[in-house]
This record gives sequence, structure tokens and C-alpha cells, in this order.
Amino acid sequence: MAARADRSPRTHTRLVRLAKLLLPVAALALLSTIFLLARKVNPDDAIPFAEVDVSERAREQQLTMPRFTGVSTDGTTYDLSARTARPDADDPRRMTVDAMRLILDDGLGGTATVMSDSGQVDTAARTVMLDGDVRIETSSGYRLETGRLQGSLGRLEVVAPGEVTGDGPLGRLRAGAMTLDEGPEGAGRLLFTGGVDLLYVPPS
Repeated sequence: MAARADRSPRTHTRLVRLAKLLLPVAALALLSTIFLLARKVNPDDAIPFAEVDVSERAREQQLTMPRFTGVSTDGTTYDLSARTARPDADDPRRMTVDAMRLILDDGLGGTATVMSDSGQVDTAARTVMLDGDVRIETSSGYRLETGRLQGSLGRLEVVAPGEVTGDGPLGRLRAGAMTLDEGPEGAGRLLFTGGVDLLYVPPS
């Protein structure tokens, strides 16, 4: 029993020395294996970024859901809104807009709602240009379509220089041009010019 007790410390010492030698070697071998098995990094596999010109985005400022309101010299209130507006680089008071809506109210019971796909607004001059599938609906029963409507909101006068088609209180109509302005008493009115065709539809 005494001989075994003498051998035990020696055996323990040998194991400690062996462990001190083998463990660093094993760690180095394991580390080398990790580097060997690691996949080579391909620069083309980097996370893709959108190709955006930052300087261009900085120049092209955009307003979301802008709204402009006011009153004409003869008392017609207007409420102009859009989905987006992009101010002009030289004069931010001039804007290109998308999905425009213009609501006019003469204060005497007459209203008109004008909608278009796009347009331009000058808030300083109080002028508008509605372009692309322009639709007009009035409280007097007109539902009209034209390609462009442009003019002034300061002294209300907006003109459709091209053909106007649609329905009115008396039936289907077509005109070469149209003007929306304020009559002598301040009431809003539609003037059809350029040759007017009316297909009378009697009330049912």
C-alpha cells in the first residue's frame, strides 16, 4: 500500500506536465482547422444596396399630402390638395404635383370638384394647371372630362383649351373648349365654347 501511495503523486505530476504540453498543441490544431474550413469571403456576396443617387434625392425634395387654401378676389374659396408635390429647384413656390384635387365653393350653394392625375401649382401667382385625365363634377349636375384645365385662382378663371365631354342636367354634351369662372353676382359658372353639341336626354 505504501508503494502505491508513493507512485500516485508521481503519476499525477506526469499527467499535469503532459496536459500542459498537449492542451496548447490541441488548441492550436483546432484553431488551424477553423481557419481552413472557413468559407472564403466573396466581395460580390455583400448585401446589395439600392442604386440611389444621394445628391439627386437631396435636390428632389418632396412634400407628402400638401394642401393649399384661399379665397379669390370675388369670394370663391378654393381648397387644393395633392398626394405629393415636388418644389421647383429655382423657385420652390412653383410645384409639380401628383393626384391633384381642387374644390371650389362660391358661397352661394355652387361647388365644383376638379381632379387630375398630375399638375402644376404656383402659390405666389395663384395659378394652376391640371393635366392628364381631368374630371370635373359640379353641384349643378355636370360630370365632365377633358385633357387639361389651367388658369388663375386669384381671380377665378380656369380654362379647358381642348375638347370637353360629359353629362349635364340636359343630357350628353361635347364642346371645343370651356371656361369655369365667376359670374356677375359672384356665382360660379361654366361657359362652353368652340362648338357645342348637346344630346338632350329627357328626365325619366
